[in-house]
Amino acid sequence: MQINLKEPYGILKHSASTEDVAHLLGLFIKKDSLLLFSFYERNLPLVDTDIQEFINERRLFTNTEWVLPWEETIPHWDQPNNTPPNIIWFSVKTKDEIIKAIDIDSLFRCVVVKEGDDFNKYSNVIFQQEYYATFDEENFEHYIGFTNKVEFLNATWSELKNRFHVNLVE
Repeated sequence: MQINLKEPYGILKHSASTEDVAHLLGLFIKKDSLLLFSFYERNLPLVDTDIQEFINERRLFTNTEWVLPWEETIPHWDQPNNTPPNIIWFSVKTKDEIIKAIDIDSLFRCVVVKEGDDFNKYSNVIFQQEYYATFDEENFEHYIGFTNKVEFLNATWSELKNRFHVNLVE
């Protein structure tokens, strides 16, 4: 693993399992904090009923908030009115729920928000991306990005250095 703090947002390059990623994300769930995953509302009818129920039972917010730390470059607007799509933000509390959320969308985006706070008071945006490592389209490198570097390191650093070989690039 390598953590890069040079960019405007932090990046953790990893080859960790879903279980390990879920464990790291679980470190953000404290007594007063929630971890909220996103899902486009328009995609609900496209997934199985059990996934719809999982998301809807945990739904806390629905909005059109773009939270990633760059401007949206791929148009995701809803037709015919060219409006931003509704995004469901659902809460996960256990490692198994986090794993299920990652299984729903492995290229997840989630936010950390204090329980009882408005959505727009989130303290961190955490997201996973993948890029081709080579020209072979089956070989990917995975990255977890995070907008609040201090919160990310405070929540995960001791666990990261104890469980994994980690290089820190500042």
